[in-house]
Amino acid sequence: MEFTRDYFVHYYEADSSQRLTIPALVQYLEDIAIVHSSSVGLDLAYYRDNRCGWMLLKWDVEIGSLPSFGETVRVSTRVHAMKGFLADREFFLHSADGVELARARSNWLLVDTERRRPLRVPQDQYERFGVTPESSSSFVTIADVSPPVGAEASPDVHSSRVRARHGDIDTNRHVNNVRYISWALDTVPGEFLGRMTPVGLRANYRRELALDGEAGVHTALSVTGGAAVSNHAIRSDTEDLCLIEINWKEAGA
Repeated sequence: MEFTRDYFVHYYEADSSQRLTIPALVQYLEDIAIVHSSSVGLDLAYYRDNRCGWMLLKWDVEIGSLPSFGETVRVSTRVHAMKGFLADREFFLHSADGVELARARSNWLLVDTERRRPLRVPQDQYERFGVTPESSSSFVTIADVSPPVGAEASPDVHSSRVRARHGDIDTNRHVNNVRYISWALDTVPGEFLGRMTPVGLRANYRRELALDGEAGVHTALSVTGGAAVSNHAIRSDTEDLCLIEINWKEAGA
């Protein structure tokens, strides 16, 4: 069962080239997942009252082209499969004239928000999202992201420290998944961001960071010709909270 919604690219969602930023793109995906859930009767009040919620585990985003400020894009999503404690959700981003701009897949974990333990997906959620238990055979598990190599050797360029503020916290009482992506990008040199454009992103969320929690953000860049990969680790002490990999190409290429 597919759910679709239009999004207007606001000025504050665009970068210096007037293109939608990566965090804003992921915010569209996160938003439509929540709105889709609400549309089938599983809104935030439902999850609050039932002391449960979906926690994002992984993103795999493919980017063909980013829309510009002032454009309207159509975003669609569906739950592709569920199994055990998990859900596999797909997304598609199209321009106003129907051209596919990006697509994404995500893996989610249903948890007891009081005990912070996994919950088996109830039959009711299978039915509301229009999937069957048999869908488990087609469940796609997104590959893990590798930690950056050598990022901590150059802390003056590719590392920073962050502290979780009130504005970073979402309804699950931890740092929102998009904030980690913003933190990662903040460690990338401006010159690099000015000449490169993203073509893909993978993220792997491993641990939660709560209000006032601190972490280090470490980044390693690998550039080959007109292509590049940035690997990022958001790390609390010795634990990786989130690992991110972004693939890039030269802007205009």
